[in-house]
Amino acid sequence: MEKEVIDYCANEYCGKEIHFGQPVFRIGHELVCNGQCLVEKLGAKATIAGRDKDET
Repeated sequence: MEKEVIDYCANEYCGKEIHFGQPVFRIGHELVCNGQCLVEKLGAKATIAGRDKDET
C-alpha cells in the first residue's frame, strides 16, 4: 500500500513528494523533505570560521 502524498518539498530545486507520516522540517507553513533542503531553502551556506565572507 502506497502512502498518500500530502505535499511537495518547498525547496524549489527539489520538489519531491512528501507522504503522510514522513518526518519533515517545517518553515512557517511550508514543508521540506530533509536537512539539505532545509539549509538550501533558508539560504544558508557552508563556510569556514575566520575566513573572509566571500571565500568558500
